[in-house]
Amino acid sequence: MKKYRFKNFIKPGLLKPQINIFLAIAMIILPACDDFIDVAPEGSIDADAFFSNSDELVFALNGVYASQRGIFGNLNYFNLIEARSDNAGQDQSDQKERVETDTFEETPGNLLMVNIWTQNYILINNANTVIARAPGVPADSDAEQALINRVVGEAKFLRAMSYFTLVNMFGDLPLRTEPTTDFDNAVLPRSSVADVYAFIASDLTEAANVLPDSYTGGAFNEVGRATRFAALALLGKVQLQNGNGAAASSALQNVIGQFSLLDDYADIHAAGNNNTAESIFEVSFNPTNQTGLGFNNALIPSSEASRLGIVAGGNGGNLPTFPTNDVQTIYEATDLRAAASFTPYDGGNATHYISKYIDLDAAGDGSDINLVLLRYADVLLMKAEADGESDASYELINQVRRRAFGQDPGAPDPTIDIDAAMPGTFLEKVMLERRREFVFENQRWLDLKRLPDSDVLTIINNHLSAEYTGVPSVVANRLIYPIPQQEIDISGGVVQQNPN
Repeated sequence: MKKYRFKNFIKPGLLKPQINIFLAIAMIILPACDDFIDVAPEGSIDADAFFSNSDELVFALNGVYASQRGIFGNLNYFNLIEARSDNAGQDQSDQKERVETDTFEETPGNLLMVNIWTQNYILINNANTVIARAPGVPADSDAEQALINRVVGEAKFLRAMSYFTLVNMFGDLPLRTEPTTDFDNAVLPRSSVADVYAFIASDLTEAANVLPDSYTGGAFNEVGRATRFAALALLGKVQLQNGNGAAASSALQNVIGQFSLLDDYADIHAAGNNNTAESIFEVSFNPTNQTGLGFNNALIPSSEASRLGIVAGGNGGNLPTFPTNDVQTIYEATDLRAAASFTPYDGGNATHYISKYIDLDAAGDGSDINLVLLRYADVLLMKAEADGESDASYELINQVRRRAFGQDPGAPDPTIDIDAAMPGTFLEKVMLERRREFVFENQRWLDLKRLPDSDVLTIINNHLSAEYTGVPSVVANRLIYPIPQQEIDISGGVVQQNPN
């Protein structure tokens, strides 16, 4: 058992996100306040002149994509989503704010939470700017107009993904659909979860109507951008999360057969193995451009990094987050996913470490590993869940299972396949398979939230009592995060806090 205690301090570095928030607000608002200065500095690019052609619009969109690296490549997000679930434990002697998010005791001023809120709204504002300005960009040909339309579709996809992240974390949200250019339109009340979901679905439907099925390269190295299938897969995930199984199934059906499972589960997150046949959408990281993935190094003990020859990595003390004792027990003996996801070691505060994201060549500029946010195995399991128990749904699940045991996904195998005669409800079987397949991929918390609150609370409280001592019981209102206090303060009370 791990002792439950806090260190009552915040390291100076944790104050930086607070400063960055106000800088971000200033960067959004001040360019429009031209009363401050009458003469434009030489070498500046006027905001109205910048989007003068479709190429500049693409460059602006690239900045929206880049924002995703800061959101999903951040250990904060991993702590707030994956470590929130029963998959990962948290170092209980760590900084108070990180511990609180693991034990459901965070306050509205928690800086990890504020950081994710702010980063997503910055992305949303930048996407709003691209969408709002695109109609004014001249198009000299049908091809150029198609490019502009595609850019708008990509921006809507990225905006929808950020809103999906936020609505699952915080519930009702300020729904910003236009660029924030001054204080007059900076304050909005919260819209209902239902309205946010409707807006997300609309964005993704419109995106799917203009995005291509795939990319082959081109002037802007388009491979890796959002596609029609990415929009449909995310739409299916959104509708499933929103309790609309029929709509989810309809969207996902369009993706079935368009991708394939990799032969080896371990290849999904292998260094340099990006945009594979299984990948539908991923966030790109590139150490060559000094934008390599970095949070994964904190998951590896320094002794293991040294043994493996990883220059960049390793945590010298206790691991900030690690596999729970429970998650280590959920795999069958010959399931290859366990060894590809966590590894035993001696020392520190855990018996195993998360080894799903290891780049043996990683150096100071980070790892050459993209974070796969949507992949084909997810589509298969979501479609099965959306359709409910049937032979066809079990076949979708069994395709994923067969690959997990090193077999051909399309070849039935009675030693691997599951069916209705096996113990447990259909939903329990789907959820177990999803937990095994997507462990440490920031899926488990969202999966749990599709269950009734009473079931989620039982799972989470059992997890906390098994991992730690002295942790208070979690109650239903803690299943969403509090709205950041600064959002409430800046709004003058227009934005209201979540109940209790």
